[in-house]
Amino acid sequence: MNTSAQHSNVEESGENREFDGLQVIDLKHIDLINGLPGFEHLHAFVLAELEGYAPFCAFQSVDEPDISMLMIDAKLLKIWQEVDLPPRELEILGLDNKTDSKQYVILKVDQGTQEFTANIKAPIVFNPISGAANQVILDNINLSVEHPLTNELA
Repeated sequence: MNTSAQHSNVEESGENREFDGLQVIDLKHIDLINGLPGFEHLHAFVLAELEGYAPFCAFQSVDEPDISMLMIDAKLLKIWQEVDLPPRELEILGLDNKTDSKQYVILKVDQGTQEFTANIKAPIVFNPISGAANQVILDNINLSVEHPLTNELA
């Protein structure tokens, strides 16, 4: 995985890291095994937790920095306690169970209400040890690609 800082908007120097001029608290390099729908050719990403913007994270392609998304740790959502990840998906990432993984959901702003929604139907599941990740499409009719965040953060 090529995660050279020169290809992205993340700048690292010693312990001081920035993302588009914002201070980075934590930076994870992620190898998205199958890419994302519409961006299957992109595999190297960074997930940046930004100082002062918790609980939001920036998720950005290393090879095409213009491809970036806002994400949140799925465990912060009340509904996430009811979600089961398929054992096959965990196995692909070299994980024994859901608690060994990190799960994030992609956010977007609803154009009508100007409120955040989360794609809880297709989380990004991440192995924090290997850096491998996949977007998992969950087979659960109660989950939505535009789940409102209103009153949802645990």
